[in-house]
Amino acid sequence: MPFIVSEDIADEDFDSLFAIQYKAFSNQPALKACSPGGLDNPGRSENVARFIDVLGWKESNVVAAKVVDDETGEICAFATMRVCDGNPFAGAKDSDIHCPQVDEGMRSAVEWTLNTKNDRRRCFEALQVPGSYCYLQALGTDPARQRQGAATLLVKWAARIIDEKGSRAMVEASKDATQYGLYSKQGFRIVDTYDYIDEQKFPGFEGMYVVTMVRDAQDR
Repeated sequence: MPFIVSEDIADEDFDSLFAIQYKAFSNQPALKACSPGGLDNPGRSENVARFIDVLGWKESNVVAAKVVDDETGEICAFATMRVCDGNPFAGAKDSDIHCPQVDEGMRSAVEWTLNTKNDRRRCFEALQVPGSYCYLQALGTDPARQRQGAATLLVKWAARIIDEKGSRAMVEASKDATQYGLYSKQGFRIVDTYDYIDEQKFPGFEGMYVVTMVRDAQDR
């Protein structure tokens, strides 16, 4: 299938990019809580704006790419990566989330999930090594185009940039990604797995299963 990786992200792409993220990860309670209404109007435009802000698409230390079907022009997948001078989570603050249309119970559960994740992030021994880091913070593929190689192209794109910078790298992956070796084939190794769920505090809340992986700097 003729896929092209492009770093040329236009403003008119963001609606499609958000749609890919929402369709790919809409089973995650945190995403649903932070994107009320999902792809439906009238909230869609606000969700797109929040998507741009949270992932820092227009920030100077964020690099991004999309995968385009060369035959149809359709955007099939995307990735964003934050380039940091040191551990990307050393000074991580508690999450300031925006859940304007969810009840207090859902808000509390999402805040607990994200803040507990931050607490663990700050303590990873694998991230204490001095030097620059690249944080592959998001990678999404349209469910209709999964298992066709788009995600692999994006991880290879990220690895090339990481190697050019001589940096270490980390990603927070899903079970599926680790099952298929999406990241391990490009040199990432697992340093932590954790199911962010507390049935006693938040009964019925699905939580978030995260596999944290690190890629050591490669010799050049």
